[in-house]
Amino acid sequence: MSDSLIKLTEFSLVGGPIDLPDPAYSFDDNWKSEIYTPKEIADAILAVSQVRLVHDAKPAWSAWVARWESGDHHIEFDITDCPFDPDNEIRPGITSYWGGSKFETHCTMLELLNVWRGIQKRCPGVWLHNTDCRMYSPESFQKTFSVVV
Repeated sequence: MSDSLIKLTEFSLVGGPIDLPDPAYSFDDNWKSEIYTPKEIADAILAVSQVRLVHDAKPAWSAWVARWESGDHHIEFDITDCPFDPDNEIRPGITSYWGGSKFETHCTMLELLNVWRGIQKRCPGVWLHNTDCRMYSPESFQKTFSVVV
C-alpha cells in the first residue's frame, strides 16, 4: 500500500498535545493542546524539502496555499485561521491561531508520512485527523495503514 498513489480527502492536519495518546479522538481531548499561529505552521510546512509557496496569505490566510512536489506526486496544503483573544493565558498577545490544514494528495502513503514528519520538526503537536475525529500519530498512522518505511 505504501507504493500506491493515494488521494486522501478525509484527513486534515490539526493541533494537539506534544504526546498524543493512542487511540486519540478530538472530541475526547483530555490534554493540553499546543497552540500554533498560522505563520508558525506556514513556516513549518515551507521548511519541508520540496515544498513551495503557491499563494501567500493576502488578503487573508484563507488564500494561502503551499505544495509539496516530487515528479508528478504532490500534496497541497491550506491554512485555517481562527480568532484568538490576545488576553488569553496560553499564548498572551497572539490574535489568531491555526485551526488546521486541509490537504489534497496525489502521492504515496510514505511520502505523506515523510512530509508530515518534516512539519513536526518545527511543530511537534501536529497530527492527522479524519472525519471520524480519530487523530493519528506518525506511528499509529503507519501501523493502521500498513505503511512500509
